[in-house]
Amino acid sequence: MKHEPSIQLVFLMLPSAVLTALLALELSFGATRHFFLHTLTGWDVALLGLLAATYFGRPQSRWDGLALLALALWAQMPDLLYIQGYYHRDWMDVFLFHIALDEIIALSLPTLAVLWAVLMVAYVRFRLGGASSAGAGSN
Repeated sequence: MKHEPSIQLVFLMLPSAVLTALLALELSFGATRHFFLHTLTGWDVALLGLLAATYFGRPQSRWDGLALLALALWAQMPDLLYIQGYYHRDWMDVFLFHIALDEIIALSLPTLAVLWAVLMVAYVRFRLGGASSAGAGSN
């Protein structure tokens, strides 16, 4: 099934709109940076997985955005556990290596944001290119 680029982006981003409620919660704690660090980590890992799956022939799906949402929520787990009373730092490396990202990568938040933009463009371009070459009857 071939989608226009704008529809493809909507299918990728719409499930992540669920994260708006989480952002509001994080804002109330003054943890906006943490929200974006966790969310971008989940999105980047999911986009890498979707790119790899696409490369190995996984068919296009309008549900690909659910992978973004699932991994973004998984990456938010240290903050959700913190709200339940658990110490945040104990859980950060369990859910997508947040301490490693924050302490090893210089300017981790801008780096993750740029990586997200590059991966999103690469994913959409790869999907569109794959759909057009599949329709052309390539070997």
